[in-house]
Amino acid sequence: MICIESYQNIFIHNLILIKMKKLFMIGLAATAMLASCSNDETVEMAQSKAIGFSNAFVNNGTRSIVDPSFTTKTLKDFAVYGFTQNGQIFKGDKVYKGGSASTKWSYDVLQYWVPGNTYTFGAIAPYSVATNVSNVVLPENATKVEMTVAFTNTDADQVDLLHAAPAQIAGTEVTKTYKTPVPMTFSHQLSKVKFSFENAVGVGYNVKVSNIKIMDAYTNGTLTVAANGNTWSAQANNTLGLDFGNVVADDATADEAAVIANAATLESYNEKLMIPMDATATYTVTFTAELYQGDVLLGSYNHKVKIENVEFKLGYCYDFKATLTHENIVDPENPLKPIEFTVDGITDWNKDNLDQTLEVPTTQSGN
Repeated sequence: MICIESYQNIFIHNLILIKMKKLFMIGLAATAMLASCSNDETVEMAQSKAIGFSNAFVNNGTRSIVDPSFTTKTLKDFAVYGFTQNGQIFKGDKVYKGGSASTKWSYDVLQYWVPGNTYTFGAIAPYSVATNVSNVVLPENATKVEMTVAFTNTDADQVDLLHAAPAQIAGTEVTKTYKTPVPMTFSHQLSKVKFSFENAVGVGYNVKVSNIKIMDAYTNGTLTVAANGNTWSAQANNTLGLDFGNVVADDATADEAAVIANAATLESYNEKLMIPMDATATYTVTFTAELYQGDVLLGSYNHKVKIENVEFKLGYCYDFKATLTHENIVDPENPLKPIEFTVDGITDWNKDNLDQTLEVPTTQSGN
């Protein structure tokens, strides 16, 4: 078996956890509704004072060819939960891309800022996850909307679960800030994983790696959003297979295994999302390695590797690196032995027919 070590993108060869900072900036435009206006004024002021949403921004980071994380273009909707000091006013309302030119986000039943009320918001994305949200509360004297999310992970249609908890807006602030979008920063609630393979077999040897899989990821888990932080529990059904594809070239457009030249490192075609879990879990990784001398295939070898004692944390990306050498690419118990040469001797010249006669023709002088 090959020992897989995780590594940092700045090439430190030990496990690091890269905090994913792909954040979504979403604004809530706040206004106060006036009590006495003409109809025209009421319509105009209502439009400017409605609680609305501005552009969503995503800070893209380094990724494999296929990354299931949301981007500015792919985030289409989310669910909003909101309270005043008197009770809940947003109950998982769907906010979707489209609408006014100023906000580019809409929801169907507009609500308005009312001076003197304290507003507390929370959000989950994408909106499809809202059906699994429960226990939404704003505890007394709390500044964060709490909730639980029952989550199901899959391989084919992965969902990048996001949560946002903007700062509470005090009643005294409403009249001052209602025209200013309130930043709502979404953070990733899952763990993200990819694999990298280095060819250290030796000069002249090429390697291809294909069919990388985690065989026993967790299918189910519960996210608890609370004042003291978001946590995962009730992880269950660790029978999920996650297909990371093949190791491909940096500019690949398809999942075709690429040649890993000597001393080079390439990454898996897919990154995958996993339910966070403490370090007690063990995961099985399988892959196939092909060894070439130049372009001549020498053999194909199936490997099974264990990931142990690694805590998969919420919001972190894990890059697991395997270094393939002549000692482990075939069988660690029976490493490849170098082809060596020695000179046992030089056979003596064959002396048969050693003595030969060279006949020189008689030279005739001129007339």
